Amino acid sequence: MKKEIFTDKYYTHFDLKKNHRDYEQRVKNINWVRKHGFFPFIHFQIEMNKYTNDSDGNKYIKHKERDIYYSGHIDRFIFQYYGNRLNDKYNLYAKQNGINKVSTAYRNNTGGKCNIDFAKEIFEFIVNSNSAYILVGDFSKFFDKLDHKYLKEQLKIINENKSLDSADYAIYKNLIHFSYLEAEDIEREQEKILREILPMERSISPQKSGRFKVELRKQMRELDKYFETKEFHEFKNRNLKKHRKKYGIPQGSSISSVYANVYMIQFDKKINDYVTSIGGMYRRYCDDIVIVIPMNEADKQLNKYEDISKIVFGIKNTVPNLDLNLEKTEQFFFLDSNLEKLYGDSSLLNYLGFTFDGKKVRIRDKSLFKFYCHAYKKIRKVKESSTEKSYVAGKKAIYRSYTHLGNVKNTKGHGNFLTYAYKAHNIFSKSNCLESDIRNQVKRHWRKIDTKLKA
Repeated sequence: MKKEIFTDKYYTHFDLKKNHRDYEQRVKNINWVRKHGFFPFIHFQIEMNKYTNDSDGNKYIKHKERDIYYSGHIDRFIFQYYGNRLNDKYNLYAKQNGINKVSTAYRNNTGGKCNIDFAKEIFEFIVNSNSAYILVGDFSKFFDKLDHKYLKEQLKIINENKSLDSADYAIYKNLIHFSYLEAEDIEREQEKILREILPMERSISPQKSGRFKVELRKQMRELDKYFETKEFHEFKNRNLKKHRKKYGIPQGSSISSVYANVYMIQFDKKINDYVTSIGGMYRRYCDDIVIVIPMNEADKQLNKYEDISKIVFGIKNTVPNLDLNLEKTEQFFFLDSNLEKLYGDSSLLNYLGFTFDGKKVRIRDKSLFKFYCHAYKKIRKVKESSTEKSYVAGKKAIYRSYTHLGNVKNTKGHGNFLTYAYKAHNIFSKSNCLESDIRNQVKRHWRKIDTKLKA
């Protein structure tokens, strides 16, 4: 079966929407890529409300923003092709150096496995260890801090200590010295244009402003591209921003994720060699790490886990700009089907979107919180519909997106959150040492959604 590398996505950018078949041969030509002029990325921020606990165990909403950059269409084809090629080289290196199973994110050789399978592997290893020490953590602003010089050194190692070819080097330069334009600035400029097209909206009342914004974004999605050539250059000259730091790459391009794995090869090798030498397991999913080491009660009483954490932090310090988030670095001890948090109150292990208490696996509360928040927000908008027709259409969309009626088995799409929850429950339920409580978590979803729609 042929591996699909290119994907056609028809979002609006600075170049015309493209089909990869028209550019595939050019993209595969190293000399063509070397001379290619990359468009600026478009930058926006995703605002996320995280449902979390304070040090006393009280739940609260934590606001967080993530920077996302997305590329033009031809640029995306280039990143996909050369990212896949680099992924193959990384896979070969990982196999040869004993770290093939360590990194689980952004791989092209995982055989269809996903974060559910990776979480199951860790939870089962904990249980089968009978008693164990567990360290989980993540790296703060991971993509924003990748050191350019160190990254280039690791890319060379992956490339069998040869210099990057002209295409790889052109991509590397574009990623470390990336330029971008703000999505908000583009929208403001398009708003000026739309006001000329829709003169009746020049003086917008508060009641009409929402409708105008909806119309604006609809018009923008339907554009073949943002700006004609002259307009683009004028807009770029006024608004272009450039990344001038010696660290950081844009999160959002397909090759950035492969760069992140390559950046971590020395860390992964050292940590994995140490952990496996004492019978443990180490896994990294992008910037999330988990270490499980069998340890008995006597070793725990002697605080031997402190020696382990010192070694981990010592190895971390050998890689530039790796910053383990102390707020999210947690240590546990597992014994007799119970997890004990060594520092702090909560005894729930959070990993890849799931919580584990030593027996049961559940979807994180904040994931359910986000799911219902999105659903209720959509329901409010549907109930504000101006016509009966739009209300009925919106109601059907709600049921499709937020109930079991949108299960992938009943549609041609990719399903919804419930599809994912059912899949997770089925995978964890097949374990002979784990219990899944996921189905119970979502069994009342219909009553909640249906009640809100009919209220």
